[in-house]
Amino acid sequence: MSKAQTACPASTLFLGVDAGNSKTAALVSTASGEVVGAGRSGCGDIYGAPTPEAAVAEVLAAVRTALAEAGADIGDIAGAAFRLAGVDWPEDRDYWDEALTRHCPGALSARTILNDGYASIRCGDPSGVGISVTGGTAAAIAARGPGGELWDMGWWSQHAMGAVGLANESFRAVFLAELGLGPQTALTEALLKHYGKPTAAALNHWLTRRQDHATGRERNSCARVVTAVAAAGDPVAVDIVRAQGARFARYAGVAARRTGLAQADRPVSVVLSGSVLTAPGSPVAEALLAELPAHVPGAVLRRGSLPPVAGALLDALGEAGVPLHEPEAAQAVLERVTGSMPPQEFLAT
Repeated sequence: MSKAQTACPASTLFLGVDAGNSKTAALVSTASGEVVGAGRSGCGDIYGAPTPEAAVAEVLAAVRTALAEAGADIGDIAGAAFRLAGVDWPEDRDYWDEALTRHCPGALSARTILNDGYASIRCGDPSGVGISVTGGTAAAIAARGPGGELWDMGWWSQHAMGAVGLANESFRAVFLAELGLGPQTALTEALLKHYGKPTAAALNHWLTRRQDHATGRERNSCARVVTAVAAAGDPVAVDIVRAQGARFARYAGVAARRTGLAQADRPVSVVLSGSVLTAPGSPVAEALLAELPAHVPGAVLRRGSLPPVAGALLDALGEAGVPLHEPEAAQAVLERVTGSMPPQEFLAT
């Protein structure tokens, strides 16, 4: 008999799903927050997968794995929160609604579907009020206000951020330096070493040629190199990471204003997640924090100890009536979730 079957009867399990470009993760828990099943799969972004249906297949694969580990069926889920990259417009939510209804007939009727930016909010404040700022492969910013107001950045961002933004800006700096149109930078030597290329011309060719060019993952793999060069004091790299941090802070300010958090007479929880912002000593995070007070008055930084998928699970529990707005109840649930999470390598990218 499985953990789930011994822990609670059927129809009292809850599902949280966090889907992005690098991975999709799913957790199943009891009403107390004990995680009894976990699943992982590939890209769950309908904009980023080869086809939208391929994204659906990946999300359902993660859900099935989590349910199998829990010894449960899809019909045992009493509430589900899908936090999915690529849910940017109403028709995206409609697409997922139709797909889940088609693939899971008669099940998951108590579900919510939102952009993955919302997943981390409860990792900072279990009540679900606050701002989530994610800097991973790309960027996601979302907020929920005190009256339930929602806003997420989606396609409103006019700047590439996260690893994509760091990579793009560093390539631009290296190639402008090569052309004599920009200052010389230590990024040139660092990127050539990182990619194993002899010259800036060879790097440019590999990134842009018609065949056998760099993959997206390969392009973005230099993000840590850029932040390391900035930490070493290279002025060009420093400017890049400072600009990144400032942009994160400014978009967080938009989220605060659009959801009533800028005017709220209370501290505003701001949760940072994603490898670019949570890496030890991240200069992007330092720049964000320096700029944040000007855009989000009352901001209180939360470095979530739980991953976004746990926040999605907390959404499922809170939306089903678990009183996460009550500190004592929330603390008990958080302790259960934290103590029963899968190993850290489960979520490694």
